[in-house]
Amino acid sequence: MAKKVLVVDDDVNTVRFLSVALEEGGYEPLGAYDGKEGMEKIKSENPDLVILDVMMPKKSGFVLFKQLRKDENYKDLPVVMLTGVADSLDELDAQSDDTFERPYDALREKFRKIIKEMKEDALVKPDLFIDKPIDPEEVVEKIKQLIGT
Repeated sequence: MAKKVLVVDDDVNTVRFLSVALEEGGYEPLGAYDGKEGMEKIKSENPDLVILDVMMPKKSGFVLFKQLRKDENYKDLPVVMLTGVADSLDELDAQSDDTFERPYDALREKFRKIIKEMKEDALVKPDLFIDKPIDPEEVVEKIKQLIGT
């Protein structure tokens, strides 16, 4: 029986894209489109690994991840976090270089701080961070390293 991998991302195309790659890699892909639905699927489907987008409606990837780590039933569930934040922040920084204003400075700094804290905090560290845009073969290979086939 194939191992189940739940992809939780509010971008329908990302869920579809990763689902195809996972299926080709021998996994059973599952999809959810926000953090609330993701938690419901975790409870009902019992996946072997969860791929979480960082920024989603209803419940962010950060919130869902911390909820999983605090729950005895899911504290050891492998989690891979997808983030497009780094690229988005770099783009915003580049666009604002030729202006006197730095739009969204506070927001950018908050995201940087949260990501840095999560990477450094051993108690709430995901198994892996992957930056968007995603290389599907790389994602599948990293999943194989985490949970096998």
